[in-house]
Amino acid sequence: MSWISPLRGGLTLPLAGLLLLASSLSHAQVRAIVPVARGPVVNAINLQLAPLTAALSGPAASPVLGLTAAFQAQVAPAPAVAATPAAFAARSAVIAALASPKTELPALVKSLREAGGRKAEKAAASLEKIGEALSAAKPGERKALAAEAAALNARFDGAAAAPGEAVDLSIVPTNDKDGLSAKKAGHKLKKEVRDLNALEDVLAAAKTQAVLVVVQGMDTAGKDGVIKHGMTGLNPAFVRVAAFKKPSEAEAAQDFLERIRKEVPKPGVIGVFNRSHYEDIIVPSVWGTHDAKTVEERYARINAFELELARSGVKVVKIFLHVSKDVQRERLQARIDRPEKNWKFSASDLETRKRWDDLQKAFGAILARTSTWHAPWNVIPADDKPRRDLAFTRLLRKTLDRMGLSYPASPDLKGVKIPK
Repeated sequence: MSWISPLRGGLTLPLAGLLLLASSLSHAQVRAIVPVARGPVVNAINLQLAPLTAALSGPAASPVLGLTAAFQAQVAPAPAVAATPAAFAARSAVIAALASPKTELPALVKSLREAGGRKAEKAAASLEKIGEALSAAKPGERKALAAEAAALNARFDGAAAAPGEAVDLSIVPTNDKDGLSAKKAGHKLKKEVRDLNALEDVLAAAKTQAVLVVVQGMDTAGKDGVIKHGMTGLNPAFVRVAAFKKPSEAEAAQDFLERIRKEVPKPGVIGVFNRSHYEDIIVPSVWGTHDAKTVEERYARINAFELELARSGVKVVKIFLHVSKDVQRERLQARIDRPEKNWKFSASDLETRKRWDDLQKAFGAILARTSTWHAPWNVIPADDKPRRDLAFTRLLRKTLDRMGLSYPASPDLKGVKIPK
C-alpha cells in the first residue's frame, strides 16, 4: 500500500482566518484563485460527502436536519486513525463549503468541474444536491448547519485541523512494498526524469507559473538524495535549491517567514526547499524554543503564506519522506562506519534521535493541520531509496503535467532570414 497523497492542486478558501480574506473578495476573484483539485483529495471529498448526500433521503424531519445530524456524527470528527493528509484537506474543504454555502460551495463545485473526471464530477454533483437542499430549507435550519460548520472552522483558527488532531505516523508504512525491484525502479526513474525535463522546458519558456517543492523528513530520510537523484538531468538554470539550516542571529531577529520569502521561485523556475518554514513549527514544538501561543499562530500564518503563493501562480508541492527508526539507525551507523560518509555525521544527530517520538508527533500534527486544498502534504515511504526517488520524481512530473503548461505564442517569423 502506498501512502503517497500527491498534490493534485485544488483550493477552497478553507479556514477561519482565510475565510475572512475570502469573504472580502468578489465571486470572480474567488473563482480566479481556486486551483484545480484532483486525485486523493477528490477521493476523500467523495467519502466526506457520502453521509451527507445519504442524509438527504433519510427519515429526518427535514433534509437539512438530516444533513446537520450527519455532519455532527461523521464529518465534524477528525478523520479516522489511518487518515492521510488528503483526508484532512478534504474535510476542511467540505466544512468551509458548508460554513459559507453561498460563496464557498459554488467555488468548490467549480474547482471540481475544472478538474474533470468521473470522481470529480460525482463530488461536484453531490455538492450541488446539498446546495439545493440548503436553498429550499427553512432559514433557521439552514443557519443551524452553517453555524455548526463555522464553529468548527473557528476551532481550526487558520489551520486545516483543530489543535490535537494529527496523522498517526506510527501506522503509516515506511516501505512501499509494490514488488518493484531496485533495477526496475531505476529504469522507471530515468523515464520520469526525461519527461520531467521536457515539462521543465515548457515551464521555463512560458514563465507564467512556478513550482515550489518543500521537502521535509526525519534525519537520514533522504532529503538530499531525492533532490540529487530525482532531479538529475534537469536544466540547472531553471532550478533553485535552498537548504534552510538553523537561523543566523540576524535571521532569528527577523520574522520567521522573511528568509523563506527571499527564496520563493520566480515564474518559470522549480524551487526546492531542503527543510523549510516548517522547521519553525517543529523546533519550537519539540525543543520548546517558543511558547505554545507562538506555535499556534504559525500554523495559521504558514497556511496563509501558502495560499498567497497559490494565488500568485506558485504551485506548492509538499513532501514528507517517512523513514523508520530502524532504518534511520542503519543510515546513521553507515555515516560513522564509512569514511566517505563521515562528513555527514554530527553528534547532534544522536541527540535528535532521542527525540524521535516527539518529532513524529510534531510532524503528524503538521501533516494534518497544514494539509490544505491549495497545498496538501504528500507522504512518501523512504526506507527503500530507489522506490523513494521514483515516487518523488513521479509526483513532481505529474504535478507539472497537470498545470496546463504550454509554450508561449510564437512571433510571426515568416520571411525572416538569418544573415550570413
